[in-house]
Amino acid sequence: MPEFIAVRNVIRKMPAEWLLCSFLFILPIHSHAQYEHKLFTSSLLIEVKGYYGFLYAQHLELERFNAHFPAFELSLEQQTYGKHPWEIAYNYPIIGLSFFYSGLGYDPSLGQAFALMPYVNFPLYKDRIFTFGFRFALGAGYLTKRFDRLTNYKDIAIGSHINAAINLMFEGRFRLGEYLTLTMAICFQHFSNGSLKTPNYGVNAPMVSAGIAYRPVMENKDLVTRFIAPTKPFSAIIRHTIEFEIGFAIGYKNMQSEFGHNYFIYHAFENTFFQVSRKSKVGFGFDASYDESHKKILEMANVQVMNDLQIIKPGINAAYELMLSRLCFIANFGMYLGGKEKSNGPFYEKFCFQYQFSKDFFAQVMLKVHWGRADYIGWGLGYHFSVKYGKKTIK
Repeated sequence: MPEFIAVRNVIRKMPAEWLLCSFLFILPIHSHAQYEHKLFTSSLLIEVKGYYGFLYAQHLELERFNAHFPAFELSLEQQTYGKHPWEIAYNYPIIGLSFFYSGLGYDPSLGQAFALMPYVNFPLYKDRIFTFGFRFALGAGYLTKRFDRLTNYKDIAIGSHINAAINLMFEGRFRLGEYLTLTMAICFQHFSNGSLKTPNYGVNAPMVSAGIAYRPVMENKDLVTRFIAPTKPFSAIIRHTIEFEIGFAIGYKNMQSEFGHNYFIYHAFENTFFQVSRKSKVGFGFDASYDESHKKILEMANVQVMNDLQIIKPGINAAYELMLSRLCFIANFGMYLGGKEKSNGPFYEKFCFQYQFSKDFFAQVMLKVHWGRADYIGWGLGYHFSVKYGKKTIK
């Protein structure tokens, strides 16, 4: 008991910084002893990154913001270990959540940027000490300054404080030991509100980064690839499956600064898919959109609109789907078949995140784009069903 009291008194007198360092040093050793006989250990990583890049002026009006600047990121990551089939299919990616900050060159009109972005880091090449992968991050961003026709009329890049934040990254990861990993990357950071509020040229920044990831618990060496059956139950007697998705989405544009009004967009769509691997589906789709702002645009161009049917823009497109369990990413590249308003050209792109919340129904967030320029963001619901055909003959 006297020895315990003496140790307690010494700990009480130690500075807080010493206690923190001692905890970080002892934790891996203690954790390894505690978990070395278990199948799975904690796969948590803590990573800090430093960035350096510049603002890319995709429009002449944005050249006044040209500047080089640093940025910083703190991330919590988890190394997947095959709990779900999609983790094995993608070679055990890293999933995480990052907090991003940049001064954006500290222009008084543009302000500073904060972002919270979930991400998935997909390995493209992987060995014992080196991994090369692609990281996709999508989340919410906050820019401290936005366009205001009276107080901040020079900021024509962004019309709102809240924006979508997207980070596309090619990253190399070098293991320095059991607990530390060095990371180096090139990436592209983007902020935009999807034309929810204009102006919306967006903020784009190509960047390079370097970081260090710390693993507080020793990695388990006994993890093995789980066996996943090559086919689903009873699918061996089915040769082909066609999948259909039909849905409806609603978008919104705040165009007070241009036309003094807000407008809604109504979008109906259909996708037909053929699964070509565990990860991918390919197919085609049809859609039709009605954008209330097009009527105003045509009136300002002195083009007479006889009825609302002339505003509807039907289209046909090629479709691709990338699957991650119930979550999937869909890209459509299409061409308009009609519609009187033609200022955006004949071609369009759609990028969607879709979540299958039940067997037959899904929710969707969609971004409509014309050659890299965001048109609007839509939120929708849809119905999914499949048709199986081509039964094999069992002899």
